Amino acid sequence: MNAVQSSNAQKLRRAVKLVQGAVRARSIGASRSGPIVPLSHADALAQNGFTVFRGVIPEAECAEVAARFKAAAGIVEGEHFTRTDATNKIPVTREILFDKRILAAVHEAMGDDVCFLQTSDLHYLHDTAGWHRDSVHRAHDNSTSADWSDRDGRYGIVKAILYLESDNAAMGIMAGSHLSPIEIDADRVRAVERRGGHLVIDVDDEPNRRLSAEQQRIPLAWRAMPGDVLVFDQRMYHAGRRVDDGKVTKDRDAAKFTLSLVFGIDNMHSERFYSYFRYARRELGFRTIQPDYLEELRQHGLLLSNGYGNYYEQHPEELRLASLRKPETMDALVAQFAADGRAKAAKEESVQR
Repeated sequence: MNAVQSSNAQKLRRAVKLVQGAVRARSIGASRSGPIVPLSHADALAQNGFTVFRGVIPEAECAEVAARFKAAAGIVEGEHFTRTDATNKIPVTREILFDKRILAAVHEAMGDDVCFLQTSDLHYLHDTAGWHRDSVHRAHDNSTSADWSDRDGRYGIVKAILYLESDNAAMGIMAGSHLSPIEIDADRVRAVERRGGHLVIDVDDEPNRRLSAEQQRIPLAWRAMPGDVLVFDQRMYHAGRRVDDGKVTKDRDAAKFTLSLVFGIDNMHSERFYSYFRYARRELGFRTIQPDYLEELRQHGLLLSNGYGNYYEQHPEELRLASLRKPETMDALVAQFAADGRAKAAKEESVQR
């Protein structure tokens, strides 16, 4: 079978999957109960938990960037790939981190007091189907956790995802869920999805709009195009989805290539978030940021002011409110962070004498 025949066969298989896997969904335009009320990017992020920047990078440029990234990462076409701590391990990806267009979008959504929190993922053909938060605290009821318990309104940690390739890539979103420490009603959401009750935000729909209380109870499926940037609060429930022809589909073979970057306001929330992924989630394989990379972050005004130290050395017991992939390691980590904190305090006191 030659390349053309192979391509046509793939298209035919995908067409069959679309017919078999698509479920009915409602367009958010058709479902609205009144006129659309557009929101600024900052207001959309604050009210809905997400905001969309369409066409931040031209599609042709995305294709060139994608080719460079694939070559540097050793990505094979058609084979699933994921890499955490991407900007640290694959230096070429920093061109997106430091791209003025990306940073302008993040600043427009969050303001100027923004730092990079090291978390960065390069994903090819990757979808996480289950609904989840990316924040530190993910229990069924997080009312007592620091992500919600302080009332200064300064939680501001977001993930910015650039879609470099997207045939039908989409993000499932539970709008407004970032404002509640209580877990979403997963059974009800699954029931809505099984009957095809999503609200689809397609390429011609306005994503940055005021949503009714009813719309915030219904799972959204926002469809991405190459060059789009999705910015969302890390406490918001989300899940990987695919959308074809206005319908949510089970076809996950179509092109999807993304780079995600996490930014936060320079405060204790960001220090804790960084420390959770860098020091507590050891299975993720985060590496120390090298001096030359730190200097680049400083030059772009993205350096976390505590120097990327371990927040839990000063607040070890706070880790107990967090979720670990291996809960059995909790006691040892808390003890180690407490001991490290005491050792550093003793060393500083000795120097000052």
